[in-house]
Amino acid sequence: MSERPIRCVPRGFSLIEMLVLIVVFSGSLVALLSVSRESARRIAEVDASARAMQYAQERIETVLADRRNPNRGYAFVPLQAATCAAPAANCAYPLENPVTGTALSRSVQITDASASSACPNPGNGCKQVLVTITQNGRKLASLAALLANH
Repeated sequence: MSERPIRCVPRGFSLIEMLVLIVVFSGSLVALLSVSRESARRIAEVDASARAMQYAQERIETVLADRRNPNRGYAFVPLQAATCAAPAANCAYPLENPVTGTALSRSVQITDASASSACPNPGNGCKQVLVTITQNGRKLASLAALLANH
């Protein structure tokens, strides 16, 4: 009997195995990209909300500074609608559309809150200041403060 030499035939992957590998890899890549895109969108929303709160806080601080200013005081802060567009006696804080350098809109609404239970001295008067930040009609932030006349 003659012995045949054992030949080592290099075996690779079959075409079917390669196709299965490509399909599995592609599916997991699509899922990973989808999760990544959703994460980026949520991060952008959180960033926009944080910026909006900063713009609202900035306007509230301006109103509070006017209230504390001895040359201006409580009377300087007028009751006004959120839609007032130009500075006037009844519009000290006009609508900003857009806020400089952004795509955000900032409105200030000031209402009489003397009858509110939060007003410490209703006889002297209180005003509620509501600052709203929007982008493309969607509210991103809203911040309120109560001004008391003392």
